[in-house]
Amino acid sequence: MPDFPKTAFILGAGLGTRLRPLTERCPKPLLPLAGRPMVERALTRLYAAGTRRFLINTHHCPEAWTQAFPTGRWQEAEIRFVHEPELLETGGGLANIAKHLTPDDAHLVVWNGDILSDCNLAEAFAHHAANGAEATLVVREKGPNANVRITDDGFVTDLRDRLGKTDPAYQYTGVCLVTRAFAQGVPLAVESLVEHFLRRVQATPGSVQGYLDTSAHWHDLGTVEEYQQVKAELEKPVRGAIAAADAAARFGYALTAGDAPLKGGSGRRFHRVAKPDGATAMLCVYDDARPENLIYGQLGHALFAAGINVPQVLAEDADTGVLVLEDLGDVDLWSLTNQPAFPWSAYASALEQVGHLHRLGAEAAQKAGIQLMEPFGDKLYAWERQYFTDNVLAGRKPDRDLQNEMATLAKELGARPQVLVHRDLQSQNILMRDGQAWLIDFQGARLGCQFYDYASLAFDPYLTCKDMDLWRIDLEDQAREVADWKGSLDEFSHLLHVAATQRLLQACGAYAFLGRKQGRADFLAHLPQGLRNLAIAASLCGKRRIARLATELAADPALSR
Repeated sequence: MPDFPKTAFILGAGLGTRLRPLTERCPKPLLPLAGRPMVERALTRLYAAGTRRFLINTHHCPEAWTQAFPTGRWQEAEIRFVHEPELLETGGGLANIAKHLTPDDAHLVVWNGDILSDCNLAEAFAHHAANGAEATLVVREKGPNANVRITDDGFVTDLRDRLGKTDPAYQYTGVCLVTRAFAQGVPLAVESLVEHFLRRVQATPGSVQGYLDTSAHWHDLGTVEEYQQVKAELEKPVRGAIAAADAAARFGYALTAGDAPLKGGSGRRFHRVAKPDGATAMLCVYDDARPENLIYGQLGHALFAAGINVPQVLAEDADTGVLVLEDLGDVDLWSLTNQPAFPWSAYASALEQVGHLHRLGAEAAQKAGIQLMEPFGDKLYAWERQYFTDNVLAGRKPDRDLQNEMATLAKELGARPQVLVHRDLQSQNILMRDGQAWLIDFQGARLGCQFYDYASLAFDPYLTCKDMDLWRIDLEDQAREVADWKGSLDEFSHLLHVAATQRLLQACGAYAFLGRKQGRADFLAHLPQGLRNLAIAASLCGKRRIARLATELAADPALSR
């Protein structure tokens, strides 16, 4: 198969009448899209495919072309302008540049300069060369002018319904591949290239063929409205791509500790920033890696307004993915547990705030019109169990009895009333300021069983302080008071340990995934403690097979490597 054509003909001589007044002093292919002439999108795709010479015909505002490409080159490719004092239309334009083709130009790509296409050019050319066509039209199944008739064998039989054929109709994309002989056979006359296609279709059936483009994007920017719509879409900021320093400056802040984030993960990067007067804040730059990132700002506003201790949202630019949050300092529950005395008052405050979240959160979100993430249910609980299987067990399938025991967790938790839960309520997601706990990183909040949050805090694998098993008893008592529990102590304790078992399956799965598949070895260090906690929680709620598996895994020294 021959190499991809080294020469492409870009049709750039049109008047762009449908796009006036935008084109009064600018050729249509040079209209800007995302800060560069739209024709560069065609050049980019052709260059990537192998084209190294561009022939561009000009007529309207020819000086604009030389201003746009003053060196006569684009990257390593030559650009040659072929001026038409009299507009020759598409057919005459091709005939006029044919004299510039060399013996090496066995094939040529022809591309309308106002077309945006994601067509697979290499595949289209392979189709063209393999089938021996004189010309291959790149077509799509649907479009505003679907009038190219093509047989099931791929032969073009009619264009613009001039010959009365009834074969399936397709939209011509403005991109085609032709042989040098075809180009040299086009008469030098003022006419559309369609006329020569029709002559060849009639003279030699099968000489003009079609290639079906199934790519996601194609635009023929024929109206001002369509141009403006595509321009707005292409120029829309890429969420999370903004540099942290630029994001801070947009809101009158500067980074206090360089470009390296203080923390990050799940498509979010956090930086401390300050204003000239010394006032500090936390900057969060987030992307679309997780859909829950997009609702954090709205949810933060709603929860703060409801009186729940969460950082106040000071500003947000949702298009670029920037949040400015109240700076609550660096003291979290995890750091306090490293002190000699267990920080009981801090934990009591944390449970109190969780209680507020459970009582007030769902209504606050509903009033604010926030579409929360998918609530806890069979599907999400099953995903958490599978996360454990895929990453901790490395895909080794649990036996049927173990699977059944895991499945009972969801049944018991799913039978409980649903409230707004934090979902990741561990010691590093609770900050302390002025003796009160503040909840952060709640972007995954959703409706679920309240015991999930209590268990996340009581069985947090990050905590390895002395006598933690005894402190869990006090945490359980405090959680029961916060919940205003009316049932028996045994039932509360059982549900707490069921929730802890479910939560720890997810947490251990996360540690293994981040450590083994994302290169975050620091997370693997928490896996043994997570498994030990899982063994304790499972045994206390009667899930003996889960407890036995967790005990065996925790004893394996290779697990945290």
